Amino acid sequence: MNRPTLRLSLRAVAILIAVLAVVDPAMTSMRAPRARVAVVATERGRDSLLAKRVTRSLENRFSVINALLPSADATVLVGERAPAMFRELSTPLFVVRDDSASDRVRIETIHVPRTSPLDAAVPVTIVARTAGAHGRTLETELSAGGVVVNRATRPIENDRTQFTLSFAPTAAGTVPLRVTARLTGSRDSATADIVTDIRSTRWAVLFYDPEPSWMSTFVRRAIERDPRFVVTSRVVTSKNVSTDVGTPPNRLDDLSSTSRFDAIVVGAPGSLSDAEIGGLDDYARKRGGNVVLLCDGDFTPNAWRLTQVRAWTAPQRQRIALPIVMYTPGATTVDTVLLATELSWPSELPRTAEVLARTVASNDSLTNRPMLWRVPLGAGRVVVSSALDSWRYRGQGTFDRLWQTVLADASSSSLPAIDVRVSSMPVAPGENIDVDVTVRDAALRDVATSRDTVRAGIAAQIIGPRSSRTSIRMWPAANIGEFHTSVRAPNDTGVYRVAVTSGGLSADAPLVVANGASHPMPSDIDLLESLVASRGGKVITAAALDGLAPAIAAIVRPASRAETWHPMRSVWWIVPFALALAAEWLLRRRAGLN
Repeated sequence: MNRPTLRLSLRAVAILIAVLAVVDPAMTSMRAPRARVAVVATERGRDSLLAKRVTRSLENRFSVINALLPSADATVLVGERAPAMFRELSTPLFVVRDDSASDRVRIETIHVPRTSPLDAAVPVTIVARTAGAHGRTLETELSAGGVVVNRATRPIENDRTQFTLSFAPTAAGTVPLRVTARLTGSRDSATADIVTDIRSTRWAVLFYDPEPSWMSTFVRRAIERDPRFVVTSRVVTSKNVSTDVGTPPNRLDDLSSTSRFDAIVVGAPGSLSDAEIGGLDDYARKRGGNVVLLCDGDFTPNAWRLTQVRAWTAPQRQRIALPIVMYTPGATTVDTVLLATELSWPSELPRTAEVLARTVASNDSLTNRPMLWRVPLGAGRVVVSSALDSWRYRGQGTFDRLWQTVLADASSSSLPAIDVRVSSMPVAPGENIDVDVTVRDAALRDVATSRDTVRAGIAAQIIGPRSSRTSIRMWPAANIGEFHTSVRAPNDTGVYRVAVTSGGLSADAPLVVANGASHPMPSDIDLLESLVASRGGKVITAAALDGLAPAIAAIVRPASRAETWHPMRSVWWIVPFALALAAEWLLRRRAGLN
């Protein structure tokens, strides 16, 4: 090809490229696009590094999106927490969990009563999770205010181990607690912090016997020996004659007078009148209180309103006293707590009932019978005891301790007039915290039958260590009588109190602001394994991360589809265009052309 022809060809190529760029032609072809894979760290702080490793292992074969994307071709969750919107996860679902350390231990949950009385041991219940440690021993330690107050060891039988530690408070006030767990012979340990509020207040309990009852008498004596309770009682000895201790209400159907008690214990419930049964029903439903029924014979026909049981077995008397045992979650031994020879039980236990103690007998017809159980009634609960003559054997079992425990639980779980709920964990300075408040009388008001307007106004503030006060605005929540707000924690560390007033009543809850607090790390691995099994994925450990990409590729195969593309929009077309113009210009210069 001579030079003039070559020069014209180069010019034609450059002109053609320019024309095509202006026209911008579109072309259609069949292509198999790269699969889109969403990689989500379930806990940003703890799982972010592992999530980055997962992203690097996938980005050469897939289009990786580091966010939850329902339209993705697959989802990879990194960690052991299920996201709140797990129903929107795309299919298939893969989970990458970090269990590379065989000596790893983590505290999943920790529970302590928000408020505890000064004269009682405070139970701290912990659930710890270990990996590959069956047969080893878990060492636990409880510190209160920086001082070790309890230690325990427990053999590990499965991945989750539940145990309870306790401490005896010495003074009222807010107590920060720390639980430390480690495997014997391992350096790895886990810690979790929580707060409880020790108060010197005592529970008010009313004993009401419509006729004298031995069972109620000895239960009352056991409660009177416990400094956590203030006991008020009324025993009706004959018509219009009663023996009173303290200032009991004149009638059980007067909610304004019974609502001041945290629990009501009824002896000889078979002698209750319809009005008294209605009053106890109102106490449970409209006040959220707990009622304890100490049976000593048949029930009045209307008592089913409280117990939800219409038919009972006739009282059966045995020749020897049968043991009645209470099973404690996480306990390795079973204590005999009651003995009785005269027994009765529901012909059919309500579905919502929770059994606290059962009989143990060699006779199949008498074993595993519920002798102590409770059933919800509105916002409250009813506890029923039908070991009719267990008071006779109070010196042979743990009669006093059992009833002190049952009444403490019943009293502490009755709804307060104002319930203030903030984080029971220490929070970091400036961290967002939720504050929830429930005004009992407004929340339990039956608006369907009441013609009155329900009004509930509150004022809230945060009180600092030096009595500084910061008002916070509370907003009505979804339900009547409930309020909610989200505020920033104070910037200075210390113990604060969130105080709320409403209608002349007041309540408060502690708020501890601290640096470096450790929180429990819950695991949803059982839920995630079920989700993975139902969505055709796989659970992969961090040590086997190289197998994740092949596992996804074996399942996710995007179908080829027609795609429209514009070739002239590629920046690489500027290269041949520039080369053609440069070569044509060079040839013109050598030919002496301008």
